[in-house]
Amino acid sequence: MENGIITIATLTYSRALLIQSRLESEGIGCFLSNKNLIQADVSAGVEVRVAEKDAEKALYIVDEMKDAFGTGKQKTVERLKSVRRILVPVDFSDTSINACYYAIGLAQKLKAEVKLLYAYFNPVMTAEPYDETSTYQIGLERLVFNLENEAKKQIEDLIKELKSRIKKEGLKPIKITYELDRGVPDDAILDYCKEYKPGMIVIGSSGMGGKIGDIIGSVTKRVIRKATVPVLAVPGKSKYSGVKYGGNVLYATNFDDLDYQSIRMLLSYVKPFQMKIHVVHITEDAEKPLVKAKMEELKRYFAAENEEHKMIFYIDEHEDVLAGLDEYIEDTGINLLALTTHKRGMIERLFNPSLARQMLFHSNVPLLVFHS
Repeated sequence: MENGIITIATLTYSRALLIQSRLESEGIGCFLSNKNLIQADVSAGVEVRVAEKDAEKALYIVDEMKDAFGTGKQKTVERLKSVRRILVPVDFSDTSINACYYAIGLAQKLKAEVKLLYAYFNPVMTAEPYDETSTYQIGLERLVFNLENEAKKQIEDLIKELKSRIKKEGLKPIKITYELDRGVPDDAILDYCKEYKPGMIVIGSSGMGGKIGDIIGSVTKRVIRKATVPVLAVPGKSKYSGVKYGGNVLYATNFDDLDYQSIRMLLSYVKPFQMKIHVVHITEDAEKPLVKAKMEELKRYFAAENEEHKMIFYIDEHEDVLAGLDEYIEDTGINLLALTTHKRGMIERLFNPSLARQMLFHSNVPLLVFHS
């Protein structure tokens, strides 16, 4: 903050001018920064700045004008992509099978189908200009054939077990199919997404243990980084115990414009499960007027847009964001942590082994990552 001057919005130049005019008509001093002085009419990313003492009043006005721009409450009819297909990468470990249970629970409520994907080992086959390599090649071909047959048997047995569980629990039947692929797991997952076009990926965040577990963990991280659909990462210790009603989901906010879109999308996923959304901001100084004003703006927006769904808006003071989230999750019984991919720094820290060991929620609370 410089001399008590703060940025309350970042807009295109034309919209920033409209905001400036409205604020000044209300007696609020305002100036614009980061303008394209050569082509001002096409400049984007213009910052609207006001004195800190005027922040709360100014944010009310900005919120009202966003409606006129079509980015606020009037855009509640925005059509979010429905989840009708759920992709579940499997390796037949307990963790990946547990992820299947989560996918089935989601599919039941979202009326979706489930596709299991298994990428099994693919030996590198090279052609050498020597006759003695023919026996080696034939041996590899047999190995690949046997691997494929074994993979097919394993995945068909898994589907039978899942359908048996569905029947045993008295749930409605859902469509479960599978796809086999030879290759690197994360490449296979991302490539198949282009063909299958799932609405969500549900993946276990650890595998069979040891080095394999490290590989599966890195696969999960790469899928989260590169996938274009939401990813639900289910930790190995997060045991599925049925679809939770009246549960709690935490969305960590930094008050950027993408939060509005992401929270609306999150609402569309959790509404069928009657989950309560906690919108939480962790900061070193919870008493800053701007922090309070921005949280009030979020609260006001969603109170009008989504009156039927209960939401909690909370500012927590803590020196470290992850540690603050950890305490909040433990104290309030959070069942799901939701983040967006533009919070890359936080996601990287979640997958940092040295930090993960210190975080209670990392080992038992699923992580839902949105791509906005």
